[in-house]
Amino acid sequence: MTNKYLIACGGHGRVVLDALTSNGQKIDGIIDAQLKIGSLIFGVPIVGDDEFIKTLDPKNTELVNGLGSTGDTTMRQEIYVHWTNLGFKFVGVQHSSADIGAECSIDDSAQVMAGAVLQNRVRVGKNVVINTRASVDHDVLIADHVVISPGAIISGGVKIGHGAFIGAGAVIIQGLEIGNNCVIGAGAVVRHNVTNATTVVGNPATQLE
Repeated sequence: MTNKYLIACGGHGRVVLDALTSNGQKIDGIIDAQLKIGSLIFGVPIVGDDEFIKTLDPKNTELVNGLGSTGDTTMRQEIYVHWTNLGFKFVGVQHSSADIGAECSIDDSAQVMAGAVLQNRVRVGKNVVINTRASVDHDVLIADHVVISPGAIISGGVKIGHGAFIGAGAVIIQGLEIGNNCVIGAGAVVRHNVTNATTVVGNPATQLE
């Protein structure tokens, strides 16, 4: 029998937990050092911190990454990499209201939240978040550890690099490449390729000095 635990249950974690339970999935406990052991969130108990995970058998345990991001995806990546290296498997969720097109490839650890739309042949990597009502058009490639915030619009043929953060309501024009670890500010309209580790804001989006 496999048990499933959510790591971190702040705002994003509760959204993930809600999506999981609404899909009928059983969550055995929540791992969060900031919350009181024995208290409940949506009926699921807080069971401890990282020390609790160390008592678990990776062969019989699945983890869910509940940590969100407001511009820096590093901590989400670190959680995923640390526990994966210790043999644990992360699983994601696809909300029942998400609209997934034909021939999409979505890693098992990715999270596709309520109202998100993925058109055909979208590829989604490990530990990715596609948040509420984000729109991802055809043939988009999303590398590992990317976070796409609520309401973002990703046009067809875009490539988004490892660890990038796409802010709420941002728009990325078709066919562009967003480099690794980039930050696209909320509401930005991106009309040109963005090089690695660059932050852009505004309309049209320009590099933040």
